[in-house]
Amino acid sequence: MVPQLSLLKVLAIATTLAFGLKTAPLHADPQRSPPAAAAMAAQLMEQGQMEAAGRLLTTARQRLPNDNDIAFMLGMLAMAEQDYDGATNYFREIIIRDPQAVRVRLELGRALFESGNYRDAGRQFRFARSGDLPAQVNANIDRYLVAIRERQTFAWDVSVALAPDTNVNSAPSVEEISIFGLPFQLSEDAKRHTGVGLLLNTSAEWSPHIAERTRLRLGGSLYRTDYSGGDFDDMLASAYLGPNFRRNNTELSTLLTGFHRWYANESYNQGTGIRQELTHYLSSRTQLHTSLEHQWVRHEKASNLDGTRTSWLGTWQFALSPSSGVMGLLGISRESTKLDVLSNTVYRGGLGYYRELFGGLTALIQPEYLQARYDDVTPAFGVERRDDLWRTRLRLTNRRWVYRGFSPELTLIHSSRRSNIELYEYDRNQVQLGLTKLY
Repeated sequence: MVPQLSLLKVLAIATTLAFGLKTAPLHADPQRSPPAAAAMAAQLMEQGQMEAAGRLLTTARQRLPNDNDIAFMLGMLAMAEQDYDGATNYFREIIIRDPQAVRVRLELGRALFESGNYRDAGRQFRFARSGDLPAQVNANIDRYLVAIRERQTFAWDVSVALAPDTNVNSAPSVEEISIFGLPFQLSEDAKRHTGVGLLLNTSAEWSPHIAERTRLRLGGSLYRTDYSGGDFDDMLASAYLGPNFRRNNTELSTLLTGFHRWYANESYNQGTGIRQELTHYLSSRTQLHTSLEHQWVRHEKASNLDGTRTSWLGTWQFALSPSSGVMGLLGISRESTKLDVLSNTVYRGGLGYYRELFGGLTALIQPEYLQARYDDVTPAFGVERRDDLWRTRLRLTNRRWVYRGFSPELTLIHSSRRSNIELYEYDRNQVQLGLTKLY
């Protein structure tokens, strides 16, 4: 259980709820002493003179608006007054200027925890956990992370963006192909089209307690892209429901799943299935997750594609430093249809690197490789289809600009698929510029 300390203990004993750190101004540069105003404000706060400390810090901030020590003490004052949103803003301000400020991340995590923003609090604590901290501090961080997993029962994400795309229909670059040894011109619908779409991506999950170590998971997601004319509009809705069992650092879920996809604003396919998920927190810095799913799929206008899909995906995340992290994924999926020529197996692998940069900018680079192998010879081309897809994603988020919990985000995606059948080769560049929920 997370310890509950009185206001005076918070001020006199620790800056991070018994993290074992003194209540004193933050030293951005260990070679200089903190501003006199911040040091004096710390003394006033320890004596319980909050109003005097506030006046002193407000005056000093007008003179030194970008001083980390003053911002830190204003954040601590806001914490003492239980103004957790105000404290969050002060601590974020410092992190933007100094992403390596571990002590500030601890306070930011605590402010977010107290305000009920458990998802972001956990993120800050995991990054702080990768710093060089005393054993007592690490133990308290671990207790916070356990409490977060216990208390969080609702999570949601949403992002909207303008999405220019050089190949909205993933069409080949060529205009002529050879079928049964004869040349054929691609129709206008089959040729590559460019466009600017509007993208919506949102998800939510509610997981209330139904027993001491058991929860009910109920969630869903909606993805939609809209283009002019509607010929390439794409929408996918999915939902899941099932129990989640928790013991120590391991979670196991058995979920009933369903999805429905629309393309060009017409029903394309739908399916139901069952998914088994396993999440294990190997340490406070490392998370492992696997999922195994089997689905029964039915297509509206192409019954020869009806069949089953079985997929396994494993991911891991590791906080590398107080401002960076790495992630990886491995996967395999099997699609069995009524025709062997359409049945296939896909192998997938990828890595990612995340880093918070100065000025509030964060970057994620994530290359990924997919290999598809089909079961039988495609009669028109005389070979078994073999595809290799490389995809690289670069995402930039500006955490300095926040409006009602949303920040601007720019995503660049380059995809290149090579195949032994020229019809299925393509290159594609996507740009997504919009707003995303800040975590």
